[in-house]
Amino acid sequence: MGEHDHASRLAAAAPESATSVAIEPPLDLPSLTLDETRIGLYLEGVTTRVEALGARRIWLPGEHLCREGVCERSLHVLLNGRLAFPNGEFGPGAHTGEIGFLLGSPRTANVTAVGNCETLTIPFDALSRDPYASTLLLLGLARELPSRVRKFGLPKQAPENACDADHPAIVALAASLRGSSDTETARAIWDLVRRMPYRFGPWWLRASDTLRAGWGMCTTKSNLQVALCRGAGLEAGFAEFMGPSDLLVPLLPRHSRRKLRPKMRHIVAAVRLEGRWHVADSSYPDVVVEEFAKTFPVIGTLLPARFVVGAPFHPIAFLTGLDPFAVEVVEHINDAMARSSSHDVDTLEVMNLLLDRLQGLIVEEPRPLARARALAEVDPVQAFAAALGASSLLAHDLFERIQEPA
Repeated sequence: MGEHDHASRLAAAAPESATSVAIEPPLDLPSLTLDETRIGLYLEGVTTRVEALGARRIWLPGEHLCREGVCERSLHVLLNGRLAFPNGEFGPGAHTGEIGFLLGSPRTANVTAVGNCETLTIPFDALSRDPYASTLLLLGLARELPSRVRKFGLPKQAPENACDADHPAIVALAASLRGSSDTETARAIWDLVRRMPYRFGPWWLRASDTLRAGWGMCTTKSNLQVALCRGAGLEAGFAEFMGPSDLLVPLLPRHSRRKLRPKMRHIVAAVRLEGRWHVADSSYPDVVVEEFAKTFPVIGTLLPARFVVGAPFHPIAFLTGLDPFAVEVVEHINDAMARSSSHDVDTLEVMNLLLDRLQGLIVEEPRPLARARALAEVDPVQAFAAALGASSLLAHDLFERIQEPA
């Protein structure tokens, strides 16, 4: 589609009330399909049916998708552009309006278009047309709601003692991982953390928070690894390197790739063994390294992953030709953890779409949702009712957290 055709489509699709608004340059990337969105993760086999429940809509700059206090029962899945809400923005692949959609309650905040946007907008009343597809949509919304509730419990900034090696859970786990030698202990800790799923998320967390979550990125996984090493009596610290950002491309949805800089900061753990610092990069589990290798075959030679005295596990050095022992180790990474994020937590979740497909979903499905899913194949109407009840309870939990004083 040419630029003129795209601009004409924007103008034709705009609501009458907005025809006086000047149209900005057309959307500069092809819109996502529903499969490429966060909610699409849960709609395998029914994305076409779910799309049929709604309609694609163009929103012009400044238009409100949601107005605080107004009862309007639609779900908006963002396919292109950016949306603003009181505390930030989010981009393609996210969805908004689920509380009002599920509960029929007034909107909790204003959500407006930043530039031209395209959404798939689904009115709640349309769900009755296809109970089976609608059940899967509700179950998907329900699986996403807990992560939105959890973000209200995240610290607003990095805690002073982020590497909390003295936390009882860290101490107990470290004790269980002690081997017959320092090397064996360091390897057991590295392997445990490395096997945790790699996901994008907030990096200003304590090591015990990462242990509780069960997943992390380079900063948070190395922080947990160092805390465990220290809890086991090993001398451990942090090192920072600059690596090629191209490495992350296979892990990111296409709309998330455009903000990549040529180089990325990469933080790793290092442990002193036999008088020398050994980098023990625990960022990526094997399945992620295998995904890298599809684009960068040389990376596949790092598997099976090994970490022994005299042979650090240091993929950045391997890729860039650095001396693996040329490493400056620091005691803490407070400055790195204090860096502000350009992404809201919900946007970071969208960035995890391909990683969750690759590694499996992290959040366990609550029992009421599992029952509704099993019922969907037998009685879609009853399954829809069960899914609506379960998802509405979770939406109400989020509604209550939003209403709490800041």
